[in-house]
Amino acid sequence: MKTGLLFGAFDGLHDGHRAMLKEARTHTGKLVVVLPPDPVISELKSKRAKFSWKERAKALWESELVDDVVRGDDVMGTYEAIDEVHPDVIFVGYDQTELAADLCSYLAADGSSIPVITLSPHKPERYKSSLINAV
Repeated sequence: MKTGLLFGAFDGLHDGHRAMLKEARTHTGKLVVVLPPDPVISELKSKRAKFSWKERAKALWESELVDDVVRGDDVMGTYEAIDEVHPDVIFVGYDQTELAADLCSYLAADGSSIPVITLSPHKPERYKSSLINAV
């Protein structure tokens, strides 16, 4: 069974997230989400997370679309979850171009051939966390 690793903040699980999780599932048998800790969300987004790590993890579990949720790095770019999970494929959201590029560089430097797949948007004009959380 292939294991997929999906990076995302999931700060308020919405239909766009659910579509992304379902799409990732079509590529893999086991889906693990790497959920960044609250201080990293603040660093990435220049504002505090709307929901705590525990609340975000609980929402993912309750969605029944993931098999596991692991804590992301305390220091961005160390990608400890890759060594922990040993995925066959890594997923990123359509708007995570910087993360995708950084992951590809990290994997290449490590000599890894794990593919990084960018998932499709689902009604991004409506279901995008930055729009939803701005309200």
